[in-house]
Amino acid sequence: MHKILANTGFLGKDLQILTDCHSTNESAVSRLRSGKAKEGTVILTHNQTQGRGQRGNRWHSKPGMNLTFSMVFKPDFLSVDRQFLLNMAIALGVQKALCRLVSGINIKWPNDFLSAEGKKIGGMLVENTLSGNRIVASVVGIGVNVNQHEFSVPEATSLANLSGKAYSLDQLLEILLVSVEDYYLKLKSGEQEIIQKEYLSQLYRFGTWASYEDDEVFTGKIVDVGIHGRLIITKQNGTIASYDLKQIRFI
Repeated sequence: MHKILANTGFLGKDLQILTDCHSTNESAVSRLRSGKAKEGTVILTHNQTQGRGQRGNRWHSKPGMNLTFSMVFKPDFLSVDRQFLLNMAIALGVQKALCRLVSGINIKWPNDFLSAEGKKIGGMLVENTLSGNRIVASVVGIGVNVNQHEFSVPEATSLANLSGKAYSLDQLLEILLVSVEDYYLKLKSGEQEIIQKEYLSQLYRFGTWASYEDDEVFTGKIVDVGIHGRLIITKQNGTIASYDLKQIRFI
């Protein structure tokens, strides 16, 4: 992979490529603090050795086979209590880009990407820096399984496994950056309600009955995701419950 200029207004114009890296998010945060990263900077690595996901999970990726990168944003137009709107916009940007290559990819709350068969094809991790009631900076890490065929867990898959094709990482990165920037600018221009509705329309299990576990296993239906990021589920017994990240498990 070589240095490219994405067909974007600002995202990826500053593309910093690392041969090896513990975590692109950690590298981006460090460079942001030292003034070596600006809005639109993208940190990409061929070999991420300690990538982080939600719930403190590790993101394992074979060197040179997949995309692992982080993007820097400065969404100071968002108040802290609406910060999950950024997750929604970026997730939609990634999902729409991936659907150009393989149909049926959904967003799994809060930040995973699943194939039509329910296997994980990618994920994202958003880390915000706050000042008062505003978000002054955000680092968004993205991992996409692209050309890797074998995984240590049966729940994972890749674009290559789904389509039978090999992909150019350069071209896929550019597709992703263009799509993510498009949704970020929509969010910035005030299309927040439109993004919320579209996010729900692409959400795994939205509006369907399925099994979950909180303190016990139950049957429920996802009916909303609030701007705070909490998952809203109607239980089969008629009660409505609201969950944060570590409070519920999909079964």
